[in-house]
Amino acid sequence: MLRIRIFPRTAKSNLCLLETGQAEHASCGAFAKAAGHEDFVLLQPLSLSSDGALRLSPLNLSPLARRRWIDLHDAIEAQLGEFGELASIRPSGSKAADNLLRVAGILAVVEESSVVEVDHIQRASTLVGYYLTEIQRLTEQEPVCRVKEEADRLLRWLQVKDWKRFSIRDLNRNGPRFARKSSRHATKLLVELLDHQWLITDGHTFEVRHV
Repeated sequence: MLRIRIFPRTAKSNLCLLETGQAEHASCGAFAKAAGHEDFVLLQPLSLSSDGALRLSPLNLSPLARRRWIDLHDAIEAQLGEFGELASIRPSGSKAADNLLRVAGILAVVEESSVVEVDHIQRASTLVGYYLTEIQRLTEQEPVCRVKEEADRLLRWLQVKDWKRFSIRDLNRNGPRFARKSSRHATKLLVELLDHQWLITDGHTFEVRHV
């Protein structure tokens, strides 16, 4: 975790102390580059106008960075749909592309760049990807009736894809990603649908009932 302390203004400058543990440097290359020790001090005098107002510096996207961000934005949006990989964490996933751009901007500022380059976008996407993976992991551990929820999603997926008859092997190989976490998980979803008579089985294949 990164802790940022803003100290009171002095006559010379503002002082921004970023503290991070030694072990954390290994997992955060951008800050490890900037700091070769446990704590470092970043001095950045404020840019003020003659009347004391803060003068903001523009931070622009390079054309390649813009193109890469749009591609990542579209990829994230595609996974937010009902059958997408991020459907279960839609509230967090819907903000991911915007947060990715913010992180890229922070990386650019830390590296004293006035332009967000494609490398900043790429590194920010790695951080945001890690964040989304952790949100998914923690969400799946919550005491929620996730099996019923995912069984309902699987049924809708089967109906939309017109899978009238299939085997568990078909599901594990070509089914939606949320149902392919493991063979055991897929079996739980199928049992849930069988219990509610949405599926019938002959012991080898499953068939969607048209009710």
